[in-house]
Amino acid sequence: MFRLILKTLWTRRRRNGWLLAELILVAVLSWAIFDPVIVITHDRMLPLGYDADRLCLVSVDALRASAPGYDSVSAGPDAQMKSYLGMIERVRTHPDVEQATALLGFSYPGSSGSSSTSYKAAGDTASYNTVFFQIVFLPHTHFFETYGFLPGKGMTPAELSDYAYGENDLVLDENTLDYMFHTDDPRRKQFWEYSEKDTTYLNIIGAVGSVKFHSYERPLPIVFVPEREERLTGYVPRDAKILIRVKEGISLDRFMHDFKPWMLQNLRAGNIYALDLESYHTGIAQSEAYNSTPIYRRNLLVAVFFLVNLCLGVVGTFWLQTRTRREEVGVMLSFGATPGRIVRLLLGEGAVLTTLGTLVGCFIYLQYGISEGFSKGAMWNDILRPEYWTDYFWAHFLIVSLIVYAILLVVVSVGVYIPARKISRIPPTEALRDE
Repeated sequence: MFRLILKTLWTRRRRNGWLLAELILVAVLSWAIFDPVIVITHDRMLPLGYDADRLCLVSVDALRASAPGYDSVSAGPDAQMKSYLGMIERVRTHPDVEQATALLGFSYPGSSGSSSTSYKAAGDTASYNTVFFQIVFLPHTHFFETYGFLPGKGMTPAELSDYAYGENDLVLDENTLDYMFHTDDPRRKQFWEYSEKDTTYLNIIGAVGSVKFHSYERPLPIVFVPEREERLTGYVPRDAKILIRVKEGISLDRFMHDFKPWMLQNLRAGNIYALDLESYHTGIAQSEAYNSTPIYRRNLLVAVFFLVNLCLGVVGTFWLQTRTRREEVGVMLSFGATPGRIVRLLLGEGAVLTTLGTLVGCFIYLQYGISEGFSKGAMWNDILRPEYWTDYFWAHFLIVSLIVYAILLVVVSVGVYIPARKISRIPPTEALRDE
C-alpha cells in the first residue's frame, strides 16, 4: 500500500507540488499563530500552588470624620489596626468559616499590584541580585494555612504562621528555593547583603510548595516577608482585606450569599467596617483582565479565525482534488479494488503530503526560533530556571510541531475522506462515463 501511495504521488507530482507548497506555508503560519496560544494556555493551566476554590476576600473601609457614629478615639493608626484585627477574630467565629487572616498591601498571589525586592544567596559573589515578588504577612494570624499553601520541607504552614520571626527571617516557596540553592530543603539556607564594611545575613526559616504570583505566568521567585503590626498600620483601611477560607463541603456561592448580610451587620469595630465581599477567583479574574486576558483573547481569536480559514481553504482544496479523480477511482473499481482500499489509499496520500509539508514548514520556522526564540507566553522576563517543557527549546519545538501536525492531519483527512468515501461507492460505469 505504501509503495502504491508513493508511486501515485510521484505520478501526479505537478498537482501534488502545489498542494505541498500550500501545506508548507500553512505549517509555517500555524506555528507562528498557535505557539503563543499554546504557551499561554499551558501557563494558565498550571496549579496556583494554593487552594483558591474556597477563598473569598472582604474589603474594609473607615468612617469619615463627618459620618454618623464616627469615634475620634479609634481614629489613630494603632487603634485602626486593633479594630481590623478584632474584625478578623469575629470572622473566625462564623460557623461556616474554617480560617481567616489579615491580607495587607497590594502585593499577594493573584493581585493586580506587586512589590519587588532583591536578594543574593549567601556565598554568591555575582555582581547582580535576583529580583523577587515580595509578599508581606503578619505573623500569628494563620496566614499560610488560610491560603492553603502546600507544605514544603521542614515546618508545616501552621507552624510557619506561628513562628517567632526575627528581624532578618524570611520564607520562600520551593520553586525559589530550588533556583537559589538547588535544593528543596530550606534549613541552614541564607541570603546575604554585603558591603565593604558590613555583611547582613537573612535566614530562610521555611518553605511552602511552589506558588504562582500571577495566575497567567509560570512560577517566578517569591519571598514571604514577616512584618510587625506597627509597621503595617499604614495599610489600614485602604489596602487591607480579610482573607477567608470556607469550610470544606460548603458551597462558596451559598456561603457568600448568606455571609454578606451577616458581614454588613456584624463586621464593624471602631471606625473600621466591612465594605464588600468577593470570591478570590473574582480577584484573579480582575487581575488577568488588567494584565493578560486582552492579549490572550486577541491571540485566541486570531488562532480561531486562522483555524476556520485553514479548514475552509485546505479542506476545500483537497476536497476538489479528490473529486477530480472519479475516473481514476472508476478504473480501480473495475479492476476489483474495494471502496475501503480506495479510501485508505487517498487518505494515505493526504497523510504523506501533510507529513512532508509539516516537516518542511516546521524546519523553516525552526530557523526563526534559533534566531529569535519561541513564545514565552505572557511572561515579560526571562525564565530563571527551566521547569516545564515550554522552557526547553527542543521540547518546545517538538511538542508544538506535533500539535501543528495533528491539526493539519485532521483538516486534510476531513478534506479527503468525505469525497473519497462518496466517489468510491459509485458504480464503475458511472465513474467511467466521461472517460
